[in-house]
Amino acid sequence: MDDVLRMTRAQPVHLVVLALIGLVVLVGMYSSDRFATPLNFANVQDQMVALALVALAQTIVILSGGIDLSYAGALGLLTVVFASIAGEDPASFAAAIAVVLSLGVFIGAVNGGIVTFVGIHPLIVTLGTSTILSGLALLITRQPTGSVPLFFEDLVYGRIGMVPYGTIFTLVLYLLAGFLLWKTRLGLRIYAIGDNEQAASISGVPVKSTKLIVYALSGFLAAVTAIYICGRFGVGDPRAGVGFDLKSITPVIVGGTLLAGGRGGVLGTLLAVIVLALLANVLNFMNVSSFYQWIAEGLIIIAAVSIFVGRKSK
Repeated sequence: MDDVLRMTRAQPVHLVVLALIGLVVLVGMYSSDRFATPLNFANVQDQMVALALVALAQTIVILSGGIDLSYAGALGLLTVVFASIAGEDPASFAAAIAVVLSLGVFIGAVNGGIVTFVGIHPLIVTLGTSTILSGLALLITRQPTGSVPLFFEDLVYGRIGMVPYGTIFTLVLYLLAGFLLWKTRLGLRIYAIGDNEQAASISGVPVKSTKLIVYALSGFLAAVTAIYICGRFGVGDPRAGVGFDLKSITPVIVGGTLLAGGRGGVLGTLLAVIVLALLANVLNFMNVSSFYQWIAEGLIIIAAVSIFVGRKSK
C-alpha cells in the first residue's frame, strides 16, 4: 500500500513538466506582448478545461490497464442529446443533465462490460463504440443543433477575477479523483489491476467489477465534458468530440502515466494539460499552422511513450 501511494505522488517527471511549463511561458513572453496578460491566461484556462476533463477520465482507465477511445463519438452524441433536451426552460435543463449523465454512465458501462465479460481488447471495443455513437449522433443531426439556457452559458464563462469557474470545477474534480485513487480501496484496486491483473485477481481483488466501475466513471466524465462543451458553444454538435480520443492520451503519457497501467496519477496529467494548452497558445501567437501543431503533438506522444517504456523496463 505504501508503495502504491508513493508512486502516485510527486515524481521526477512532474518536475520535468513544470520546467517545460516555465520554458513555454518564457517563449510565449518573448514571442508576444499579449501572452503574459491575465486575459490571455484566462482564455488558456477556458480552452483547456474540456481536454483536462477527458484526460482525467483517460488517466483512470489507463491506470487500470485499459484504454478508452470512445470519446470522439460519445462527446458528439452527448452534446447533441443535451442541447436537444435542455432548451431555455430550467426544468428541461435539469432533465437534460440527468439524461446525459445517465447516458454517459451507460455508454461507459457497456464498454466495460464488453471488455470485462466478453474479453475483447479495450482498444477495439472503444473504437467500435465510438464509431457507433458517431453514427447515432449524425442520424439525429448533421449540423449543430439545440440550445442551452443563457444562465448556463453565463456560468460557464463566469470568472472569479481571472480564474474561470470551469478551472475551479476542474481542479475540484482532480482533487476528488486524486482522493479516490490514493486514499480509497477502489483506487488501490485500480493500481493493483493495472500493475498486474493476474496477481490482483489471485490476491482477491474483484477485477471484473472494478473494471466495470472504471469504464462507467469514464463515461460519466465524458458526459460532464459534453455538458461543459455545450455551455461554451451554446449548441450540440455531432462532431464536437472529433480528435478527443487521441488528444486525451497525450497529457496522460506526458504526465508520466504508463500505457501499460499501474504507474502514474492525475497530478502529472493536470500538469501536462497545462503545458500543452500553453504550447498551443504560444504557437497560435507565432502564427504556426494547426497542421504543424498536430505533427508536434504526435512527436510528443512518441517521445513520451519511448521514455516511459524505457523507465518501466529498467
